[in-house]
Amino acid sequence: MSNEKLRAGVIGCGLGSYHGYAYANASEFELVAVCDLKPDVLDNFFERSRITRGSVHEYNDYRTMLEKENLDVVSVATPDDYHTNPVCDASDAGVKGILCEKPLTINLEDADRIIETVERNGTKMSVDHTRSWLPLYQGVRTAVRNGEIGGLTRIIAHMGGRRSMLFRNGTHLIDAVCYFADADPVWLIAAHEQGFEDYGLEYKGEGGRDPDLDPASSIIIEFANGVRGIVNSAKMTPAGCEFDLQGPNGRYVLNDSHCKAWKTDQPEGTAAEAPAPEGETYGDYFGDSLIHPVRELAQMVWNDVPSSSPPRRARHTLEIMLGALQSQSQDSAKIHLPLPREM
Repeated sequence: MSNEKLRAGVIGCGLGSYHGYAYANASEFELVAVCDLKPDVLDNFFERSRITRGSVHEYNDYRTMLEKENLDVVSVATPDDYHTNPVCDASDAGVKGILCEKPLTINLEDADRIIETVERNGTKMSVDHTRSWLPLYQGVRTAVRNGEIGGLTRIIAHMGGRRSMLFRNGTHLIDAVCYFADADPVWLIAAHEQGFEDYGLEYKGEGGRDPDLDPASSIIIEFANGVRGIVNSAKMTPAGCEFDLQGPNGRYVLNDSHCKAWKTDQPEGTAAEAPAPEGETYGDYFGDSLIHPVRELAQMVWNDVPSSSPPRRARHTLEIMLGALQSQSQDSAKIHLPLPREM
């Protein structure tokens, strides 16, 4: 396939402003059009994306944009509960690649509709669980896969701060656990933070804007390969995100700035500090961290490379979040996966 610049568009210009910035700063793309229902959001898009107004076409109906612009790739950055129709309509319109914001959807029926649509049409797709593209996280996963700590047995993940919200930001935490575990989840047990005990079985977050509408939750997740994840999402703790990956011969503790390692030659013996993987993490400007995903999207379209954050793994992440709601509603009962599709 020709490597001419790909025509890019953005649907949803709030968080989508960072997607616009990434396309404008990646040589593989020409950003040609953006869309949002709200004029004030479009106004803010140009300031946050650092793009000169007038250099791209503006729309308030994404279907019109898809019809007129002959787009090769699209970012869908609408609120959490409005991803499904734009993704499916873009795929059906012939767009070759889609980068969708997280979470994939808020129910499994819509998630399956997205997956079935893009796979039927041959549309390349990634979901923006950003740590999947950060070189530091990729380096740690490679080291684990190479047996540097004797395999992986436990993943302890923590996210604190007011915006430690199960669907809005907890999806990043849970997806990273799935990324490292490298297997399908098979059961979970969950307990929400105090104040969310009666949250119910359906997402009530109204697009992820209000932390009081989206619970924090502690979740134990068992994976098919025997890895167990312990996810601790807690609003009533300092802001931050950390992962502790443990195996018979050592552990890696990493956050969004660095990694530390401890290793032992004797399985289950006393571990000593050791050299750790290094690599780039989040850039100085948030939009910089989206340059990796969009550049990979170009390679997915041109050269059929696999996604670092595919929609089928994002579905597992969603299934865990919905399972956590179900477990909490049943007095922290063990929930076996997969869940029924109607969840």
